[in-house]
Amino acid sequence: MEGEQSKKPLDPLVKTALALCISLIVITVVGMVLTAPDRSIPPYSVMAQQGEIVTVNVPPSTRDPEIEALLVRFQTVGHGDRNQFARLKIKPTTPADPAGLYQRVTIYVFANPGLAEEAALKEYLRGADPLARSGFERAVRGLYRLTSDTELGAMGFVPESGAKGERPSVGARVLFQGKAGKT
Repeated sequence: MEGEQSKKPLDPLVKTALALCISLIVITVVGMVLTAPDRSIPPYSVMAQQGEIVTVNVPPSTRDPEIEALLVRFQTVGHGDRNQFARLKIKPTTPADPAGLYQRVTIYVFANPGLAEEAALKEYLRGADPLARSGFERAVRGLYRLTSDTELGAMGFVPESGAKGERPSVGARVLFQGKAGKT
């Protein structure tokens, strides 16, 4: 029977190569699932940080409910292990504080990368130019402020309670305010 060919078993080297390829594909798929970005919050970038003050930028098309979800994520971290702010790409804000690395933090959320950059933050904190200061405050889309015992989350700009002459931005809305969760 010359027409029939008997099946030869696969060479051990071919079997090993196939097993290796299949294993790599499985590892890649599992890795992609485990490291998938969090879709419950909008994509954001930490743009600048000056001590306890941090600016983050979200895409211009980000809607208010998405920014609210981001602020709630910051609140969740503030109520839990505050060292988790590091996972959110925020450098320690109170590195010399024996109580912890993130005892105080203020995060401004922008949808304009130019206003979230280091130079704009420095100009705002310097406070020399009232026009630049008011432009910065008007552009804030969201705010999260955490101290050792209080926290605030708001859409828009809300000044610190002791700030002189500062007012909330037009349409600012407080989402949550009160005692901060202790770690």
